[in-house]
Amino acid sequence: MARIVFDLDELDDELNAEVAGILEDIANELINQLKLESPVGATSDLQRSWQIFQQSSGEVVLGSRIEYAAAVNYGRPPHEPDFEQLQIWARRKLGDESAAGPIFNKIKEEGTEPNRYLDRAIENTLEQF
Repeated sequence: MARIVFDLDELDDELNAEVAGILEDIANELINQLKLESPVGATSDLQRSWQIFQQSSGEVVLGSRIEYAAAVNYGRPPHEPDFEQLQIWARRKLGDESAAGPIFNKIKEEGTEPNRYLDRAIENTLEQF
């Protein structure tokens, strides 16, 4: 008599290891895409900030510690930005620190437009897999 025996515990361990490997590959690709799609700005801080914070069984947490990461992606309603940071940005990006005043006023009156870099990074990652 021939028998085939499946060890479900062993199969479950193998599948979990395979899924964990796939999740790690996806997370690494998504980090790469976030770094490619994040706006550079004056400092490139947002671009460099993306990292994998936690990886455990079946869970991967990615993120950025940059406080304005979501505001860049989703835009913001009218607000008063940090004027000194705007001056630095205007000097580095436009070569003219005095441009900070008109930009400050525009942001104060109109807010900022969204830059959907998160969506682009996710779409690019999904295309890879």
